[in-house]
Amino acid sequence: MLGMQAPFRIRRDISREIDHGFAFPLGVVSGGQRPRTPGWCRVIWDEDETHPETMTYTIVVSHEMIRPLLHEFLRLLPPRVFGLLELGSRDAFREVDVFIGEEVDVDRFLGAWDFFESILLEDAMLGVGVNSRSPFLEIFLDPDKRLIVHIEPGGDRVIEGILNHFGVEHRHDEDIQSVRSVKELKLRPVLEQRPGCMLDSDHLLLELRSAWALRLDDDPDRNLDARGRDIGFTLWHGVAQVDQEDPAGRRIGQASVWGVATCRRDMAKLMRAKIADDEEWEFLEVLNLDRVAMDNRPTDLDGLQTPLTDAGVLLYDVEAVGTTPAGWDGRDG
Repeated sequence: MLGMQAPFRIRRDISREIDHGFAFPLGVVSGGQRPRTPGWCRVIWDEDETHPETMTYTIVVSHEMIRPLLHEFLRLLPPRVFGLLELGSRDAFREVDVFIGEEVDVDRFLGAWDFFESILLEDAMLGVGVNSRSPFLEIFLDPDKRLIVHIEPGGDRVIEGILNHFGVEHRHDEDIQSVRSVKELKLRPVLEQRPGCMLDSDHLLLELRSAWALRLDDDPDRNLDARGRDIGFTLWHGVAQVDQEDPAGRRIGQASVWGVATCRRDMAKLMRAKIADDEEWEFLEVLNLDRVAMDNRPTDLDGLQTPLTDAGVLLYDVEAVGTTPAGWDGRDG
């Protein structure tokens, strides 16, 4: 997956927002929420039926402090960990997509982290982190680039030792809360738009999904809205990667499928079945699958009536996107 040279470039045509000496990630244009006073605070959560006693540290510092602090915290990880990723969602009934990884070797996790670190630190539209079960530890960098560390009792000496080493001071919770900005919050993409390079968070998700074995934290057998209500039949749009044999290697394509279903798993089955009926292309994997509001349906579906009552594929199309040279695919050997 990862080559010697990063397949992306951080934009050089933008400058960093700085407010009263507090630096923001490059993804913030204006209106970012700086703390009254940089520092850290701690909350102790009592044990309950599902969770042991836990300490949570919230750390808010200027951007130049984030990377060195993170690296010290990441040194605490045990040999096996779970990656975490949060992205703004295209799904009509959910604002944020949360992805949770399967357990992987820490070196595998850190290899991808190091490779994409500049995006993870600068993109203000995503949150990223890692946790472990034994010992329990979670390190999360939220979209506002606050560091959130959850740790089991007894870990306070280590965490606070790191914070003291970097001169990050203990504050009251209200001290590190955001100061209201007079400017409207505006965000921007941080990647250069260059042919052949990673262009957006969708591409990043594909890479991290492979490296960290990420899966969407969503019940695939229920169709729930943000309030947990089952909403039945909905309109879905999915994009799948497909390929075919070609004299030059493997021809790669993306299949766009519009359909109606009552859950993610059923829509994925419809996509696979439709591609299986297409003798020209072979299904590889689902890249994106989201529910779409009726107001945002394509013009070809203008005649679609509500309420939706029948599951099935409505539109199907494949766009060829290139040829992978023979030998690149493990199946070709």
